[in-house]
Amino acid sequence: MNELILHHYDMSPYAEKVRLGLGLKDLAWRSVQIPVVMPKPDLTELTGGYRRTPTLQLGADLYCDTKIILRTLERLCPQPSLFPTGDEATTWGLSRWAETSFMMVVGAFFGLDGTFHKAFDKAFFEDRKKMAPDVDFTQAPKVLPAKLLQLRANLDILDRQLSDGRAFLLSDAPGLADLSAYHPHMMLRYHPVTAKLLEPLAHIPAWMERVEALGHGDRTELDSKEAIEIARAATPAPVETEPAALPDGLVPGDAVMVLPQDVGSGVVAGELLPTGVHEIAVRLQSDRAGDVVVHFPREDYLVVRA
Repeated sequence: MNELILHHYDMSPYAEKVRLGLGLKDLAWRSVQIPVVMPKPDLTELTGGYRRTPTLQLGADLYCDTKIILRTLERLCPQPSLFPTGDEATTWGLSRWAETSFMMVVGAFFGLDGTFHKAFDKAFFEDRKKMAPDVDFTQAPKVLPAKLLQLRANLDILDRQLSDGRAFLLSDAPGLADLSAYHPHMMLRYHPVTAKLLEPLAHIPAWMERVEALGHGDRTELDSKEAIEIARAATPAPVETEPAALPDGLVPGDAVMVLPQDVGSGVVAGELLPTGVHEIAVRLQSDRAGDVVVHFPREDYLVVRA
């Protein structure tokens, strides 16, 4: 197996979701630190334009978005499982709901002092504003109290989920639901106003400590230029799943664009490859990395004819 290479930055909450997954599975991986704000020339060279954090690299294959990254880790290393109860639908459903807190936290932070943490300086906020050009962030202070109440409601549900004494959200073993619920709420501790939301909760603080204790696996650092050379020297992996039918008339080999349904992620254009029902994959030529394949989850991404 090609070594696991994670392109990320340490303060990224979504990267923390994947790092904890690597810890849960006790995997060795290489860490490539990417810029917090654009431009990100080495990352977008590999991904064809996708800019979000994190991205997982396996040789000449790039996996964009935590949903497909964690599915890939589960495929490569099935045990311990991200689905300890075996109930995938419940796990994905709880995971997706728990991550609704992320934008609530972001909205709250825009309503607070933008200099409250050294990692989130003016350049960070200006970059993130460009990712949502239709949002009027000047209104954020006015809705801050409402955002805090929304967060408190989500936290109450999570706290009651743990009230029967279970160690993790769905069982006594950690899984994807815990990683997905942890990473948005870990940011609450970055500011005293949001940290106060955790104080009255009976179960969440101890649960957060148990999730943190999963660690990050065996991490070693790698320069981004080396990661590009690794991609150039590798060959994209063959498709191992039964190709899904494409009712929209597209066929493998078509020139397509992958469009994120959220703004600011970056559009990727390439040659459509056969994939399973949960995945979109496109082949593209990189000037520095050669022939690469970029993978996306079906959730939240559209593939259309170029």
